Amino acid sequence: MLCGKIDYKCLEIYHIAHAFVLHVYELCASFPEHESNNLASQLRRAVVSLPLNIAEGSGCCSFRSFLNFLSFTYRSCLETEAALKLCKDLKYLTEEQHQKTWEKLNLLIRKLYRYMEYIQGQADKKSGYLRPNQRIADDIAKRNIQPE
Repeated sequence: MLCGKIDYKCLEIYHIAHAFVLHVYELCASFPEHESNNLASQLRRAVVSLPLNIAEGSGCCSFRSFLNFLSFTYRSCLETEAALKLCKDLKYLTEEQHQKTWEKLNLLIRKLYRYMEYIQGQADKKSGYLRPNQRIADDIAKRNIQPE
């Protein structure tokens, strides 16, 4: 069981997501007024859900449930990525702003994925279940064979 064992305020991915929200809000402030209830609003909603899902999920009572919230976070990252591309294509962001923002989002996605792998491993330990590709990785490690 997990209940109360993970403090979201101690998670690096939470702090990266929180800083990313602040960054995107600054960008949205310069968008045209006619976008305030459309693309800017959608982008803000998508980006705000990143740290909120991490925080909410950390209160779950199982690693599997927490992993579900992390999956929501990942999907919101993809939504954010698509919205940012639209913002760039509509010339609401410069190429430089888009690149800088994409790099920040990409960092979050990579760190989130690694943390999801860790949580999946914890869930697998609790259930005694090994994913098929984990079995392969374990077998390769035992044989000292380098994967190609």
